[in-house]
Amino acid sequence: MSGDERPHGQTDRTSLGPQPPKPLASALARLRARPNLVVPFLLVGLVLSAIDWLRLRDPIPTIERGVPWGNGLSIDIELEYVGFPTGVPQTMTPLESLVDLHPEYLVWGFGLYLGSLVAITLAGAVTMGWLMDRAVRPSALGSLFGFVLAVDLIQRWFGSIDALQGMGLYGIVIIAFYLFVMVRLFAVPGLLVAGRRLWPAVQESDRLTRGRGWSLAGLIVTIGLSAWLLASVPVVGTLLSTALVAPIHAAAIVSLLEPNASTPPSVD
Repeated sequence: MSGDERPHGQTDRTSLGPQPPKPLASALARLRARPNLVVPFLLVGLVLSAIDWLRLRDPIPTIERGVPWGNGLSIDIELEYVGFPTGVPQTMTPLESLVDLHPEYLVWGFGLYLGSLVAITLAGAVTMGWLMDRAVRPSALGSLFGFVLAVDLIQRWFGSIDALQGMGLYGIVIIAFYLFVMVRLFAVPGLLVAGRRLWPAVQESDRLTRGRGWSLAGLIVTIGLSAWLLASVPVVGTLLSTALVAPIHAAAIVSLLEPNASTPPSVD
């Protein structure tokens, strides 16, 4: 058998070209090499923790995160994965609680809500911008904030529908659909930071994630469960989930874009 001959059915792996990087392994490697990447989300974790403290002391009705194993194990349908790098706060103010409030309380409640999203957006943009070695334009910040706000409002709306909670076997179908959508949108935050507009970013994210659905679904579950477990730690759960999980999520998004790193940002 000559040096160029191979047994039937075997393929020279070198002929397949470079394999796409695994986002999680690449993200962890980046963070080990540049530990300063955790700083933006560490600061945001402190901000979100302060917001938790304020919400528990103001008169606006607030939902406080309970210990998940206190009354039997329960995991939210979203697995605490929300589609953009962030942590899991230990309090939440339902937007319906802001209806019919006095103006000063309405401003206060919306201020805390929007302020938390602004902080999350800034940390995500700065972290992904550092990873891509590019300055983040104000227009990219605006696009990312719009995406974060829209996704948050949509998930709050779905979470308020009682019929979607406790659906038994039908819940598996909902989770599968949720994972499918989140996989297809996985790269959108990074593409927005890179300068794409929203709809081109959605289309490009759909293209980039095709053929990687199972691996990205596993990554999403890993991110969601990690954030859920860390957020369950009393007192410091918000800080831990934000400072430890969100930077990994941001780095994983940028790692997915690496094969297209030389492609200039879309301007349409």
